[in-house]
Amino acid sequence: MKHGESATERFEALLVRAKPAKGGVALREIAAEVQPLLSLLSELPAQQLASGDFDSFEFRECLMVLTLVGRRLALLDLTPTTAIQVVRLALIAAHDAEDSRADGFSQRAIAAVVEGFVLGREERVAGEAERVAAMPIAPLHIDDAAFALIITGVHEPTVLSECADALGRAMLNADVGIAIVDLTQLGEPNRERATAIFAADEITRMLGGVCFFTGLDSRWTAAASDAHIALEAMHITRNLAEALAAARELSGRTSARDTPKWRILLDRLRR
Repeated sequence: MKHGESATERFEALLVRAKPAKGGVALREIAAEVQPLLSLLSELPAQQLASGDFDSFEFRECLMVLTLVGRRLALLDLTPTTAIQVVRLALIAAHDAEDSRADGFSQRAIAAVVEGFVLGREERVAGEAERVAAMPIAPLHIDDAAFALIITGVHEPTVLSECADALGRAMLNADVGIAIVDLTQLGEPNRERATAIFAADEITRMLGGVCFFTGLDSRWTAAASDAHIALEAMHITRNLAEALAAARELSGRTSARDTPKWRILLDRLRR
């Protein structure tokens, strides 16, 4: 350790020399996340550090910050190995690398970082799932005459509204007059979700087309009733195969042999 050099300066120098695997993350971003930890590490009582007594406020505060640092490093999308390496460098920067008094605390520090990293990784995965779920689902162009909107999972009403709008735009751009909306795997029906997804019928009518809905169970029927939606005025089919057949008939294609895409879809659904 160079005389007069701060823990932050030592850490940054160590980080540059170590060249940890960091993906596209800049070293300055890593240093910024670790910087608040360095002063806490440097101020830990030497006597308690040597004795292994880590129950004082200073140590508990430091371990809490280590957990937070682990979480932040996970949110930067670093690997667990890199996160541990970064914290080891912070410990070396704050204490003499050859000073064995910090060994016991180092183990506690690494455990705290790993705990925080797991929390951060879970948060990142959940955030990514929410981001994907918030994206409108693109309609499937299943034939020259029709688009299908097949939605799975649980989505907020705003997302379902965007899906219905996307269906209308796709139909308008392709000059298509038939739509199929499959609710079989769409979860947690309620009044707001029913209002959002059944808006596809009004959008299709405005385009001079027809929308077939399928996959409705008692929950969706109840949600539609709660939203004062008149299902009897809509085209409701029992399953996707029936909806495809009805759309094919409406489009004037009386022979499945003349439309390979229809035939493939119908064959798969009837197996």
